[in-house]
Amino acid sequence: MAPALAGWHPGEARMHRELGFADAMRDRWASIASSMSDQHRIFHTSNIPFIPITTIDEHGRPWGSLLAGANGSVGFVESPNNTTLVVDARIWDGDPILRTIQAISDNISCQAGDSPRFLIAGIGIEHSTRRRNKFAGYIRNVWPIKSSNGIHRLDLKVNQALGNCPKYINVRKLIPHANTRPLIACQNSYMTISDKLPDEIINIITTADTVFLASYYQPTDLVRDPNVSHAGMNIRAGLPGFMRVDPSNNRTVIIPDYSGNRFMTSLGNISSTPMAGLTIVDFHTGNVLYLTGRAQVLIGPSAMKTMPRQTCLTAIEITGYILVHDALPIRQEPGTITERSPYSPKVKYLVSEPEGASIESRNGLRAQLSQAIQYAHDIAIFRFTVSSPRPGPTGLRVLPGQAIVLDFMDWMGPPVYRHMANDTPGSINDDRVRTWTVSSGHEGQDVTWFDLTMREVKQGAVTGGLFKILRQNSHGKTKEALNLFGTNVYADIVGITGDFNIRNNDLQMLWVAGGIGVTPFMAMLAAISQREKSTTAIITLAIATREPKVFLDLIKTSFPKALTNVQIEVDVFSSRSGEIPNEPSNLSDPEWLDVTFHNYRIPNNYWSRARDCDEIFICGPGEFGDVAQDRLKEAGIPDDRIHREGFY
Repeated sequence: MAPALAGWHPGEARMHRELGFADAMRDRWASIASSMSDQHRIFHTSNIPFIPITTIDEHGRPWGSLLAGANGSVGFVESPNNTTLVVDARIWDGDPILRTIQAISDNISCQAGDSPRFLIAGIGIEHSTRRRNKFAGYIRNVWPIKSSNGIHRLDLKVNQALGNCPKYINVRKLIPHANTRPLIACQNSYMTISDKLPDEIINIITTADTVFLASYYQPTDLVRDPNVSHAGMNIRAGLPGFMRVDPSNNRTVIIPDYSGNRFMTSLGNISSTPMAGLTIVDFHTGNVLYLTGRAQVLIGPSAMKTMPRQTCLTAIEITGYILVHDALPIRQEPGTITERSPYSPKVKYLVSEPEGASIESRNGLRAQLSQAIQYAHDIAIFRFTVSSPRPGPTGLRVLPGQAIVLDFMDWMGPPVYRHMANDTPGSINDDRVRTWTVSSGHEGQDVTWFDLTMREVKQGAVTGGLFKILRQNSHGKTKEALNLFGTNVYADIVGITGDFNIRNNDLQMLWVAGGIGVTPFMAMLAAISQREKSTTAIITLAIATREPKVFLDLIKTSFPKALTNVQIEVDVFSSRSGEIPNEPSNLSDPEWLDVTFHNYRIPNNYWSRARDCDEIFICGPGEFGDVAQDRLKEAGIPDDRIHREGFY
């Protein structure tokens, strides 16, 4: 599929340079296609009930509009070919796209390239799965559908398409809600220099967990810049309150920029064409808030002077707003909860806010490093103790196989700003938030401590710091527990994530681990021994590793002392013959445990044993997991019995 661009435009290139990953992103512009894939076309026509789109008013200001069908159901979009979307949308009073429709009705030319007036960009989001895909282009034509109560048909030419990173989207179960009565509640489309946002508008902004960000790029040097004008639409999400309003003027909205796919199309647009639109939806009421304003991107010290510990943010001074009640014909299903992304950092406040001086974590729970055992130069088990500002139980529960999200910002501090950082480009935007699978078992109990089995990441800021402390205290000793309470290493506990866990049912299971991917199975083994009632299970653990001695030592820490009605078979595969223990029989003393070593990789005929298993769990690097999953499918194992997890 042909690229849509001739290269990054000056604003995008500027963002890449200032954030330190210009080399990493040098050629990534080619992944923005000039047409939609069949997968994207099906997604837009069959998966989503509404589309946030960017439209531009007569003053060149971007707004975020919402397109939805008459009854709020999917299927209001058609795609007759890979560069066309035809949308039948009911458009309500107050939505900014009405101005664009009126301009087209007034016979103003809407040929691409004439002006940014008829540019359009959209982002389709499947809120139940976090899937999202973007497109951009222009409006070819719009016409009302007769006897349709405000429905317009929009013919959209698509000349850019891109799959997008879903990391921070909050999961919601959305349902149609056709019976809406849109009403403009308040409006000030042209704010004066002394105007402020009403308290109601500020409250909507500072309690929202999602915003749609509209922007566009208009070249200023038509001779040197091969890129044509184009619009952009994106989503920003986090915990409720992640957006702030500067109390010094009650009209500047601050949005922190979290680490993502590093394309920087939205911030690049704003850097070159300093305007942006914001649209916020209340999915419980259907209320929609539209905002537009002058925008700028702050990076490094200038950002941290505005929002402590935040190295990149967008500031939008609002110049117009419209609030429409009961507008979107879609609602979050009553009784369902919003599933927060575990990757969303805790809310950060502005220097100008009272809370800015004393930021507290979302739940108040903290983890302090208390102990560590080193098993190899770059492999160790770190134990953390959980503390709470409140007396009593911590309320923290971890299922065997789940992961914990930790924020080390207070311990490590923000990354030092550098104009370029080609060796570690991710360090510039590093929010110090990390996720690891918990390798200890805490079956049915509040967690007061937990173990994390880690491999040191090359040039890793957090693992590098932890292993440095470990080596300073171990003096070269291995397999000895070290007391590290005095090192004062701590992290805020952001949350627990993952559904890679075993049920309470009696099962026959195959566990497949690639190297450090053994960690969830360590927790599962420990949990089985903690269950009050004996579990009937037959478990085969297949470990593929270049370090069999090390990983056998690790899993030995999770072997229960006694089990009834449980049989565990461990197959260790290693292509390094020198690493195979000469006398492995000492591991096989319990009658319920059988350990076998294989001086080769997992053979293809091994996977047929999974046919008798109720469930198969795979954890390991991407390529290892892909091969294991493919071999299982070739052996006739259905997808619903295979559970897959990557590294945390």
